[in-house]
Amino acid sequence: MPFLPWGYETLWWNDVPYYYAGNTYYAWDDAAGEYQAVEPPDDAGKSTASPADSSTDAGFELYAYPKGGQSEAQQARDRDECRQWASQQTGFDPAKSPDGTPNEAMVKRQGYLRAEAACLEARNYTVR
Repeated sequence: MPFLPWGYETLWWNDVPYYYAGNTYYAWDDAAGEYQAVEPPDDAGKSTASPADSSTDAGFELYAYPKGGQSEAQQARDRDECRQWASQQTGFDPAKSPDGTPNEAMVKRQGYLRAEAACLEARNYTVR
């Protein structure tokens, strides 16, 4: 699947991000160029938060509400395109383990989230 479901949660095991939504774990598959449903890691009960997730905005994800009657497919495209744009603008990729100190990672993640929100707002979403 090229897009993650709305409301997913990012979890880290051994510096590898997994995405959890609707009782399903997903991981990015570079070879396929998309997210794949995967079995949970062996120690799924013992996740380790990334440095960015240990900040005060731990687990924070943006919620975007469509104001223009966007279809579910359009919402998924907009969300994915805005994530890619925010990553290009800030150099932060939430699908990868962050570099630097925990504080540096937190600052980069916050910038990424601001950029993602700005992109979604420009596409006629209310973002929280």
